[in-house]
Amino acid sequence: MKGYGKSDIGQRYKSNQDAFALQDRSEYTLAVVCDGVGGARGGNVASDTAVRAFCASVRTGFARRPSDRLDEQAVEDLLKQAVNDANAEVYRRAAEDPDLEGMGTTLVAFLRCGCGDFAVNVGDSRLYVQDKGGLRAVTRDNSYVQYLVDRGVITPEEAPGHPKRNIILRALGEGEEVETDFYRVPPFERALLCSDGLYNMLPPEELASVVDGSGCKRSWKGPPGPRGRVNELIRRANRHGGLDNITAILLED
Repeated sequence: MKGYGKSDIGQRYKSNQDAFALQDRSEYTLAVVCDGVGGARGGNVASDTAVRAFCASVRTGFARRPSDRLDEQAVEDLLKQAVNDANAEVYRRAAEDPDLEGMGTTLVAFLRCGCGDFAVNVGDSRLYVQDKGGLRAVTRDNSYVQYLVDRGVITPEEAPGHPKRNIILRALGEGEEVETDFYRVPPFERALLCSDGLYNMLPPEELASVVDGSGCKRSWKGPPGPRGRVNELIRRANRHGGLDNITAILLED
């Protein structure tokens, strides 16, 4: 699996509160994106703390149990434990430092191991997959506008422009416990993990065209690989206003 990730400050803010990691190890491939909240310093600390703690917990989980002995339930337990560990570390740091009070972060992660592809999500950062049927979101936002969509108050088409689209209903660091959504990821050609600073800036059809390469400038070798497509996604998000920090990881099967 090939992959590339990048984070950009965007056009509006003076600091980047997003963080990410992409790890390709012998037993697994792991990608994680976090989008911090709680002021410039708090958001920075929350997202970075969560990424580090989550990756460390996954590494420990695999060290304790060989990958050939994992099944889907064991992977779900491992990933949810990693989210809990990340939540506990963000919550602990906020409790110890008054300047960090109220900080939190979203988290979306993808894991490939011997028994399949899986994801976890808290908040409104997303995982998309692209195959012959197009680009679609695997994760569901834990957000106020998603709640309104689910209740039939607004349509999915109205959600991107809703004035309360940035309100999330779950985040790491809000309390001693956090609820986590777990997904088995279907087969794909490419997978995209990103913060809302990307998908809120690009219309769905434009996002899909860059991910599949049809909207990218071609060279004699054809469309660019993951690095080129991530750079193009970020360039376009900034061109559309760059109203938030922008983070994207693209994985290619």
